[in-house]
Amino acid sequence: MVSKRLFPNFCILLCFASTHAFAFTAGVQSQPPRQITALNIFKKGGASASAASKLPKPDPANPGRFISSNSSSKDFYPEYISLLRNGPIPLITRLTAADKYEQAIYKYQYESKESDLEEAQANMDAFFSSPDVWAEQKLREQKGGRGVAKYATPLAPEQVLLRFAWAGMVLFAIGKIIWKGILHY
Repeated sequence: MVSKRLFPNFCILLCFASTHAFAFTAGVQSQPPRQITALNIFKKGGASASAASKLPKPDPANPGRFISSNSSSKDFYPEYISLLRNGPIPLITRLTAADKYEQAIYKYQYESKESDLEEAQANMDAFFSSPDVWAEQKLREQKGGRGVAKYATPLAPEQVLLRFAWAGMVLFAIGKIIWKGILHY
């Protein structure tokens, strides 16, 4: 009886893990390694003066917050793209803690000198999805061990179809568990 109850949970765990495995390898593009003297995951090459004017600035009234003069939360890409790129965790963070989500994007833009709002948002979606994998990727980029990940690359149709297929299987398994395990116990 115990194995019948554990098998659906194992299937859900396997589906969830394999779905997220695609999210972090899709955006990595190979580039030649570069030498960095200081290990800082937010440090990039020098930003130009026009790009620096697009970056958010620390709020003088509250140093822990960042304000953006040229973008707002309306300029972020839609919520369903967060869901498709990195799963439900960034979407839940975006919906339940909108200010935390927005401040994380602005802080990343400020510290990394990333002028592209979509790339900064995609990086923070990847961070909220799996902080340890994201940080490892950034550290290896700095050491030259991996190519620079472009998280804001357009989604391939094959990836979208695969994610919908996995989501359908996971929802079917959850529905079956609820139907057989809870409602007819």
